Amino acid sequence: MTKEGSTEEKILFGKYRLLHKLGTGRTGTVWLALHLGLEEYRAIKCVPRTCADYETFRREALILKELQHPEIPMIYDLEEDPEYFYLIEEYLQGYSLYTLIKCQGTLKQADAVRYGMQICGLVEYMHSACKQPILYLDLQPHNLIICNGTVKLIDFDHAASCLDANQEEQRYGTVGCAAPEQYTSDGILDQRTDVYAIGAVLRFMTAGTLREEAGQSAALSEVFERIIRKCMDSNMEKRYASAGEVEDALQAL
Repeated sequence: MTKEGSTEEKILFGKYRLLHKLGTGRTGTVWLALHLGLEEYRAIKCVPRTCADYETFRREALILKELQHPEIPMIYDLEEDPEYFYLIEEYLQGYSLYTLIKCQGTLKQADAVRYGMQICGLVEYMHSACKQPILYLDLQPHNLIICNGTVKLIDFDHAASCLDANQEEQRYGTVGCAAPEQYTSDGILDQRTDVYAIGAVLRFMTAGTLREEAGQSAALSEVFERIIRKCMDSNMEKRYASAGEVEDALQAL
């Protein structure tokens, strides 16, 4: 494995040439790699064995295996060596929503609604694709990739079935996007937990920040702001019941 900060070229398993780092998350680092035989790009997530056991690492791969969606990366393989686990998946090109907003500024309401509807569609797909709803649990601007006007979803290390998510001893989330129930060990997690994060992402697209006290632009309609407030209500019972309901509300705009 390439040492931190090293530019030395590395070949993994005789198949992949590591090119450059794409990002670093809670448990590992993601590299852009070239498959030498197929001459195709791959994203390779490298997780130190000190950060996860094999079954925890494997769970992300099993979730991706179940999700067959063009805007969610395909899983190709799992590998390991004495120091790391490796998750080899499809490379989805584009810029993160975070980078887009920081470089180009906040979006007009119409653009935020258009992206928001795509995000809702991705989240609703995860909630309905399997017998047990799969909760994403870390919907945030760094994990949403924009490519030619299309939203793609990456980084599934927090994702879990609804049953598994509620049995986890530790919970994680991104400050400003994580719902209140993610900060407690006994709060129930369900589809409405991801709905809260949809509201946070809508706010980020139009306010440029995840701070809860952020004000909204005068150019935004009251209906749009009301959608955000309903998504992010601290009381789960008062939120939209599903991402599909949020998509319908945005469609009505």
